Amino acid sequence: AHENIEIEGDGSRVLIHSNKQYHGHINNQVSDWCFPMDRVLHNSSQEAVYQECVAEIVERALDGYNGTVMAYGQTGAGKTFTITGSTENFQERGMIPRALSHFYQAINSMMEHTVTVRVSYMEIYNETLTDLLAEGPSQPLVISEEEGATVVKGLTVRLANS
Repeated sequence: AHENIEIEGDGSRVLIHSNKQYHGHINNQVSDWCFPMDRVLHNSSQEAVYQECVAEIVERALDGYNGTVMAYGQTGAGKTFTITGSTENFQERGMIPRALSHFYQAINSMMEHTVTVRVSYMEIYNETLTDLLAEGPSQPLVISEEEGATVVKGLTVRLANS
């Protein structure tokens, strides 16, 4: 199928071509589709993914805003590898280790500020929320809105120290 998929050079569109099957009658079925994207990261390094998708979220968090990084996709697409990376190769570390490194490098240069870092780590699988920082069995997690913010009630929030 890869011969039917084209990513435009700047990564802003995915073009898909389907070969029409002719069986002696007119086939008016659509055979070409174009999907606009913010960015397609095809065979990209972990560093490229971090710079494109996560670095600005970390910078905004350093300015006091909450930030969320979420990996979404089908089973086997590489979400876990993207988020956690490899422990075997430093260049293949994931978004979490890169974000923490980025945070603490910036925090260490902010001598005039007191900074508190809190982290949560949650998995959503088959519509089930799992607290990945809970010690032992976690209590049921519930998503709600409070004062215009989305909150996951029952999610472990840990104070993170360097």
